[in-house]
Amino acid sequence: MALTGIVFYHPKNPQNLSDVASIAASLRVPLYVVRRPGAQYSFQAPPRARIIYVDDPSEVKGLPEGTVFLVLETYALRYLNEVEMPEKVALVVGAEDYGIPEKEAAKLPGHVVTAKIPVAVMGMSYNVVVTLSMAVYEIKRRLGSREGSRGTGEAQ
Repeated sequence: MALTGIVFYHPKNPQNLSDVASIAASLRVPLYVVRRPGAQYSFQAPPRARIIYVDDPSEVKGLPEGTVFLVLETYALRYLNEVEMPEKVALVVGAEDYGIPEKEAAKLPGHVVTAKIPVAVMGMSYNVVVTLSMAVYEIKRRLGSREGSRGTGEAQ
């Protein structure tokens, strides 16, 4: 299983965009930013950041063949830990104020799976950076357990 990219739909807060770019850079995966209409994005990109700006989710191109888009959204029917993790996954997070509508997520060029992260209060959500961090942790945790089950004998 490999994380192949991150997609951020209609970012609103420049600090969140900067933080998401830092996460993508640290993971050495591209960050696709689906521009919010009328928004101007200017921030100091972290070193090694590969930020690709697009105007529509359908324009997300260049990820490895077979990449599944895992949309983290409150309308999902399953929790992240219940989703069968694909071999190649790109995480998709939505705007801080309205997420990513289902019709927009459906435009992503590949198979789309939705998942949510449990919250204490129904109808609430986490900050987009916190959500992304939790999802990266879950993917890395599962990746470690898959690699560990191959009998390498090494600590993960």
